[in-house]
This record gives sequence, C-alpha cells and structure tokens, in this order.
Amino acid sequence: MFDRAGLIANVLAGSWRQSPAPLTISLADLDIVTPLLLESGAGALGWKRVSNSNLRAAPAALELEQAYRLHALQSAIHERNIQDAVIMLRDRGLESILVKGWAVARLYPDTGLRPYGDLDLCVEPKQYHAARIALEQDPRKPYQVDLHRAFDTLDHKSWDELYSRSQLVKLGDVDVRVLCAEDHLRVLCFHFLREGAWRPLWLCDIGVALETRPPDFNWDLFTDKLDRRRKWFACAITLVNLVLGASMDGIPETLGAKELPSWFLPSVLREWEVRSMSHRHATPMRAAWRAPAQALKLKSLSSHWPNPIEATIGVSGPFNEMPRLPFQLGNCALRTIEFLWRLGKSSC
Repeated sequence: MFDRAGLIANVLAGSWRQSPAPLTISLADLDIVTPLLLESGAGALGWKRVSNSNLRAAPAALELEQAYRLHALQSAIHERNIQDAVIMLRDRGLESILVKGWAVARLYPDTGLRPYGDLDLCVEPKQYHAARIALEQDPRKPYQVDLHRAFDTLDHKSWDELYSRSQLVKLGDVDVRVLCAEDHLRVLCFHFLREGAWRPLWLCDIGVALETRPPDFNWDLFTDKLDRRRKWFACAITLVNLVLGASMDGIPETLGAKELPSWFLPSVLREWEVRSMSHRHATPMRAAWRAPAQALKLKSLSSHWPNPIEATIGVSGPFNEMPRLPFQLGNCALRTIEFLWRLGKSSC
C-alpha cells in the first residue's frame, strides 16, 4: 500500500540539504517515481538526490535534470519580476510582504531547486484596493501577482503584528520584505495542511525552513496560543521528520515528539499516491459558479470531496482520534454555501 508515495518520500528525504545522503533506488523505481516528481513540482529536488547516484545518466534522471535546468532559468526571471513588482508598489507608497515562492526558495542551496509561479504578495488591508489597481494598470508588468489582503488565508494573526516582525532581505539591489522565520514556518505549516497535504514539495519547504532556522529561533513565537492550532503545527513537524527525515535537533519535545492521529499519515500518503488534488486545483470549486451545470455533475462534485486533513482545517477542527466524516461533511456544507452565494450573486 502507498508504494508510489513511499518512493516519493525516499527520493525527497533530505533533498533540500547542500549535501543530501546518497540515494539508493533501482532503475525500475526511478522510472516509476520520475513522472510523479515532475507533476508535483519536485523534479529538481529529485535531480539533487539522483545526481550523486549511479543512475545519474539514466533517461529518467535526465528528465529530472531538465526540470532542474528549467527551474533555474525560471528562477532568474521570477527574481527580476519580484524586484519590479516590489519597486513599483513601493514607489506608490505601498509596502508588501512576499510569502511562499522566493521567500522559501531562497532557503534552499540553489533557488532553482524550488519552482514557483505567481508572486504571492500581502498588503495592508487599507492598501489592498490601491495595490490591486496599481498592479492592474502597470503597463510593463510581465508577472502574475496573487495579491492577498493581509494574511486572511494564511494566518489568523493581524497585519500589524506580522509586519512588526517582518524583515527586509536583499534580492539583487532590492530590499524585499518577508516574514520573520517563526511566522514564515507557521505559514508554511498552515498552508500545507489547509491544502490537504497533497504536494510533497510543500513538506520539503517545512523541512528546509526547520533546518535553516536561525540560532535564536523563538519557538514560543512560532507556536500558537490556541491548543488546537498548536497541535496542527506539531503534527506537520512530526510528519516531516517521520516521512522525509528532517532533523529534530533543538525542537521542543512538545512539538517534535507528538503522536500523529491514526488517520493523518495515511491521508498524506494517499494524496501523494492518488494525486486527486491536482485535478481539483485545475477545476477549483470557487470558480465553478461561472459554469454551475458542469460543476453540479456527480463526477465533478466527487472530485471536490475534501480529504480528512483539508476538511479538519477548513472547519478549524481538532486533530484527534474522532472520525473525520463529520468534519468532511461540515467542510462540504461551508463550501456549498459559498458556491450558492456566488451563484446567486452572479445571477443578480
């Protein structure tokens, strides 16, 4: 069971390190895992592991190498785009905070190892409208920005609190504002769980953020005061150690030694095995109100059934041994209400 998920975990274990451990894998298994890595965006990290093995010249390994070369080229373009977007907004008195994307890619030994597309920029709520207009009207814009109103979908803490701890880091000649290490790790954990843990690349992000954290990392600042959310993040940290071998050195026992709920790990491995979420992201329910007849077909609806992790996070439920079906039904109910609201709004 979960044979392909196990192959993914084997290849990606410690792949974010400067010198990962030698990879032992058969040619047949490499042929199986390569398309899975490429589809999930982890092809370059796969090449990082395979490049030091005796299979580096295999056809499948060369596909992974091509992914790495492509990501390396794209990263140079994305970095230029980030600079342009940040400067353009700043010239108009609009300060942004970059999350995900380059903010985590910069932690890897080579930014080409971590692909990303849209630029995720967060702005103060009262500046959101002005920032959106500025981005839409920028005649030179070759980039796509996913603009966030503060951190509404990424964290429950306020803009003022997160901005007060944010840091400016150099990207070429431009100072780019990013979250502090503690807030950044918390956002990475939450995003991974909120999306149902379907992408192994995001678990690698948590691994690299853990292992590159500064010596003065404040664990009390990272953890949440709410016990429920603290358990979420503890499970994410335990998972990256259990599945990808991330180091637990210096991590408080209350965070790194938690026993995972019995449904948690199988849910993660099932997502990596079946890859159903990739279809869902190609046809998101939040956009389905534009074609409601198609969205309401049984096949389309079944593809949007939330996995246990996504459902629990969606209704702010606890990670415990309770059955997950009530949380999945509750999550579906909330999303259905949103769908019907958008459908009614569009018909007005």
